[in-house]
Amino acid sequence: MRPQKAPLDERVHAVLLRGFGLRTRDFSHDSIERVVPALNQARSPLPAVLGEVLWMSAPIAFTLPGRYAYISRSFIERCQSDAPVAFALAHEIGHHDLGHTDRIGRVLAAEGLLHTPEKLAIIVLEVLSRLLYSRDRELAADAYALDLCRKAGFDLKKCLECFDILARYALDHHDLDGVYGSDEELELDVGQATSAVNRAYIGFRLWCARHRRSHPSIYERRQILLTKIAAMEKAEPAK
Repeated sequence: MRPQKAPLDERVHAVLLRGFGLRTRDFSHDSIERVVPALNQARSPLPAVLGEVLWMSAPIAFTLPGRYAYISRSFIERCQSDAPVAFALAHEIGHHDLGHTDRIGRVLAAEGLLHTPEKLAIIVLEVLSRLLYSRDRELAADAYALDLCRKAGFDLKKCLECFDILARYALDHHDLDGVYGSDEELELDVGQATSAVNRAYIGFRLWCARHRRSHPSIYERRQILLTKIAAMEKAEPAK
């Protein structure tokens, strides 16, 4: 009788830890241990998500099907407080809770991933993760993360420092579109349309420009969330 295999998410987790796990505990683990329990408590009774720190040069967070959300140590070391860490992980938890990981879970069931060398495995994971991302899903996960961080008691404006970290890294790598949006996104304005036909034409071009990338620009994401925060503050009863 063959021994039962570990669950798929545990095997993927093992691959990532072999290639990118930290050998010693440090401040990044302390941050995770403060943030993740607070987020899980705020989303109870949903199944708890586990946070894992990885040694990667890029300041990133990502998730895959299963119970883990991953964040790089280089992201945490750029944070002034736990709030941006909380938002980054809450965003990834949002992908779980909103059902965005279901499709990639079916693809990951292909066993080949788990027999590849670590560096090849992370390339495969990157390709598969693209199945997870889309403009609409990213905005939905942002909105979910903001609400989850509010319930968990984090300062929402400090949460948005997450985008400062991502923007600085993107600009260092000359990704201006990722930070500000494409030229079309910056220049097209439906409000300046002179007719219904012109409005539809501009709107279509703007939609196409915004959907060429898997993620909205960092500037757009921040502005949308700032608007949501302002609406929350306005709705709060005066003290």
